[in-house]
Amino acid sequence: MLGWTKRVFSRLDMLVRIGVLAVVVGLAVFVPTTMVAVEYTARSEFCNSCHIMEPYYESWVNSSHANVACIECHYEPGALETVEGKFQGLSQLAKYATRTEGTKPWAEVSDQSCMRSGCHSVRKLEGEIAFGSIKFDHRSHLLESRRGRRLRCTSCHSQIVQGDHVSVTDTVCFMCHFMPVDGEIPESTSDCLMCHGPPERSVEIAGRLFEHTEYIERGVDCQECHDPVVAGGGDVRRERCHSCHGEIGHIERFGETEFLHEMHVTEHKVECFECHDEIFHGLLPLKAPEPAKKEGCGACHEDTHGAAGKVYAGIGALGVADRPSRMFETRVVCDACHTGRIGRFGGDDMLASVHGGHAGSTVAAAGEVDCIHCHGPGFSGMLTDWQATVGAELDRLGPILDELEAEVAEAEDADARRLFEEARTNLLLVELDGSRGAHNVSYVLDVLGAVAHSTDAARTLLDPEAQPLAATGGPFLSAVGCSECHLGVEHAEDVFLNGRAFSHDRHLLGAAPLDCDACHATENAGRVGDGGDGAHGQPSFPREDCASCHHEEREDEAFDPYDCSACHAHQESFVAGAFEGFPELPTEMTEKACEDCHGEPPDIAQPDTALCALCHDEEYEPMVGQWQTGTTELVQSLERALQDAASRGISDEAVERARKALALIATDGSRGAHNWPFTEQVLEEALSGLE
Repeated sequence: MLGWTKRVFSRLDMLVRIGVLAVVVGLAVFVPTTMVAVEYTARSEFCNSCHIMEPYYESWVNSSHANVACIECHYEPGALETVEGKFQGLSQLAKYATRTEGTKPWAEVSDQSCMRSGCHSVRKLEGEIAFGSIKFDHRSHLLESRRGRRLRCTSCHSQIVQGDHVSVTDTVCFMCHFMPVDGEIPESTSDCLMCHGPPERSVEIAGRLFEHTEYIERGVDCQECHDPVVAGGGDVRRERCHSCHGEIGHIERFGETEFLHEMHVTEHKVECFECHDEIFHGLLPLKAPEPAKKEGCGACHEDTHGAAGKVYAGIGALGVADRPSRMFETRVVCDACHTGRIGRFGGDDMLASVHGGHAGSTVAAAGEVDCIHCHGPGFSGMLTDWQATVGAELDRLGPILDELEAEVAEAEDADARRLFEEARTNLLLVELDGSRGAHNVSYVLDVLGAVAHSTDAARTLLDPEAQPLAATGGPFLSAVGCSECHLGVEHAEDVFLNGRAFSHDRHLLGAAPLDCDACHATENAGRVGDGGDGAHGQPSFPREDCASCHHEEREDEAFDPYDCSACHAHQESFVAGAFEGFPELPTEMTEKACEDCHGEPPDIAQPDTALCALCHDEEYEPMVGQWQTGTTELVQSLERALQDAASRGISDEAVERARKALALIATDGSRGAHNWPFTEQVLEEALSGLE
């Protein structure tokens, strides 16, 4: 018995020794192998072993995280978390090897991984950063609930988006900021200035620079120009759930918004657009007006809104190149101008009498006050000029077309009929628009020009000897673009420049017509608000240089450089001492010609007092200086008397006459040299009226 026991223990000892040896040998082989395997599988290159990971690997290689190993993000910090990550990786590898993996690889990155030491710590997330042109603050997004939901880093930083690993696209921002609630986008998340702030740089719009600053200073809200700027509602369609879920229980929870966002956004990272349709924000694509429906009001009436939309978009006319309004190109909607500040129109009771008791709806009117609200006082009068010019053309071309219609009907000429119909269609477009240029004055003028051309072409077919009728007498159109804003200047009343009469008509439509840039600084200088130096519209040369043109002899028979009164009528009347409302007092100089003192064209000069001695004796020379000194003293005395005239009870009539006297002397400009007796008489009479 004892021997048997010894043999058993001897064999057990041998087995133990063999087992220990096997373990030692196994460990000697397994541990290094395991360590090598662990080290190798921790490399980012290993992740690319599976072909389904290739796009993810490529996006990582080319991203800003290329120097960060995959496991640094995809394994949470900690030993146990690393082991858990390894098992998940082995599970994914096993599925790949057995070909049971899905078509959508899925992985998560926790906030702890992002904020681990050496990466994006909380300290590094403090303060605003620039995301393109947008100011962004992580704190309000990560430390506070947004729309009742807790966000994670990967709620915004997609793990792969369009080939850019762990990036942010603005579409993710739009999904939260512009997601409608009960059909309305919340103001708290859609305020323009929350993200953008006032644009500080010039923005190029429709080929021109635009400065937002001056508009913001005038109190113009962003939505007054940019609205709508959001398209899409971020809808969730039930069938999209099936792309991830096959379980009936999961699909049945469709519509449980709180639960779904908790599971998909807070607990797990699921891309917003896996469920939601995309939301677009910015300048939306331009949309041409839709054709009018021949039903309802359109069954009887031409569509005036359709015509207005076409004119605004710069389309619809026959034979005329498209020319959208600049405001249309910047997506300024109707409500931006049709504010109702000047009232409403439409809804007349007369409509009810012919439409079964149903009156038309009212429409918010638009007027110059709306132009000035956005563009400033510099636009004062522009709208009136546009509408007056377009209205005059409509009134001029309408009767010509009416007369042509009868001639075309009688002649039965197919080509003439075609041209007439084209002209009538184009004219009708402008008439139906009803804004008389306000919606798109440049395009409207193009259309009216085409009307005139077609009309004259039809008249020529009917009568080859017919003189152009429609194409003559139209408005002046500047080749350098000034008439896009400034219309009707050729018909404006003469203005006075330092007392000299000036006629735009003669300069723009005369025998030798000029364009605006011949005298004025145009877009090369630019308005201050458009990035220019503020010289826009100002004379491009000193007033004295006008003489270089006006004092030169030309072949133009209508131009006479010796006719001084053409520009200096006021001075001629002053020499004659003849002004309405003042006693006449001519001098012997009335019989003299201007060139006797000022020289002959083109050598016009301001005469020196020594020149007087050539016709008069030597004692006459200092007299001119005495007259000018006396004029200056009388003017100063009159100005002082006017300052306290009201407090002294001086009549309004005497005050007005004194001001008129001062204006008369200032306009002449010679300070008495042209007619000292008359100058003295006018000023002293005015002073006596104020005593």
